[in-house]
Amino acid sequence: MKLLARYLLKELIVPLVVWVAFLFLLLFVMQFLRGTEVLLGSAVTLVDIGRLILYLAPHFLVMALPIAFLLAILLGLGRLNEDRELTALQALGVSPTQLLAGPLAIGVFLGGLMLLLSFTGEPWGLTAVRDLVNDVIKKNVAGDVKSGVFYEDLSDLTLYAERVSGRGERWTHVLLHDDREPSSPLLVLAQTGRMSTSGGEEALRLVLRDGEVHRANRSTSDYSLLRFEEGEISVGLGGSMNRKNRFRSPKEEMTPGELLQVAEEAEKSGGDPRPFLMALHSRMGNAVAPLSFALLGTPLALGRRQSGRAWGYLLTLGGYVLFYLLSRAFENLGNQGKLPVLVAGQLANVIFIALGVFAMWRVSRSGTTR
Repeated sequence: MKLLARYLLKELIVPLVVWVAFLFLLLFVMQFLRGTEVLLGSAVTLVDIGRLILYLAPHFLVMALPIAFLLAILLGLGRLNEDRELTALQALGVSPTQLLAGPLAIGVFLGGLMLLLSFTGEPWGLTAVRDLVNDVIKKNVAGDVKSGVFYEDLSDLTLYAERVSGRGERWTHVLLHDDREPSSPLLVLAQTGRMSTSGGEEALRLVLRDGEVHRANRSTSDYSLLRFEEGEISVGLGGSMNRKNRFRSPKEEMTPGELLQVAEEAEKSGGDPRPFLMALHSRMGNAVAPLSFALLGTPLALGRRQSGRAWGYLLTLGGYVLFYLLSRAFENLGNQGKLPVLVAGQLANVIFIALGVFAMWRVSRSGTTR
C-alpha cells in the first residue's frame, strides 16, 4: 500500500505543481495588465517588479491552489483510468475508496497551507503591495513631468513647468490648474516648485514658491487673487490617484485579529459587524475547499469515460465556477444577515462534500471505469 500511495501522490503532485505555476503566471499577467499605467511608468525598475511578485505571491497562491488541485486530480487519476491502470488495481482488490486517501491527504495539506497564507502572508503581502504601488505612483509623477509639456495624469489637476531639473522634482515657471472643486477652480502660477513625497500614503505634495493663486466662482462673478511666498497643494493617494492603484483590498489586508477587532468596534458603535466576520469565515471556507474538491474530483476522475479528457476539463472548470458562484451567493446572504456567517462561509463546501460522497458511492457500486 505504501508503494501505491507513493505512486498516486506522484501522479497528483506533478500536475499540481504545473497547474499552480501556470495559474500563478496567468494571474500575475492579468493583474499586470490591469495596472499598466502604474507598472509601466518611467520610474519602475526590475526590483519593483520583483517585489510586486513577492508581495502578491500569497494572494495568487490562495486563488490558484484550489482549481489547480481539482485539475491535477482530473489529470492524474484520469490518466490512470484511461490507461486501464485503475482497472488493474481494482482486479487486485484495491477499491475506489482506498484511492481517495491520496487526494484527501494532499487536500488537507493544501487546506492548512491556504489557511496559513490567508491569515498571515496574504494580509502582509497586499498591504506591502499597496505601499509599493503608491510609492511607484509618486515616483512616476516625478519622472513623467517634462519641460514644456502639460501633465494631466493626476485626476482634475493639470501641471505645467517651463523647465524641469534634477530627477523631475524641481520645476521653474510652474502653472497648476486645480479643478477638484468644479464650482470654483484654482489657477496657480509660481516661479519655482518641487514635489515632496514625505509623510506617508496621503503625502504627495506639490510645494510652490513665489506665486499667486487665482480663484474664479463659476456661479457668480466673484474673482479672488492671492499672492504667496510658499504654498502646498496636497494630492491624496486615497482620492484622485487611487484610481490608478487597482491593488487595494481593505478586508483582505486585515489579519483575523484585526477583523475581529473591527467587528467588535462596529458592534459597539451601532454598526454592522457582519461584513468583517463574513470575510473571516470566507477565508476559512476557502481553506476547506481543497478537501471538498478532493472528495468530488476523485470520483469524477475514476468514473470518467474513455476519450473524455476535454469533457473532464470542462466539468472541472464548471465545477469551480459553480463553487465560486455559490460561495459568493452565500457570502452575500451572510452579509445581509439571512444566513449565519459560519454557515454562509462553509455551505458551498458542505454541498460539494455531499455531492462528492454521493459520487464516490456510485463509483464504488459500479467500479472505477464505465
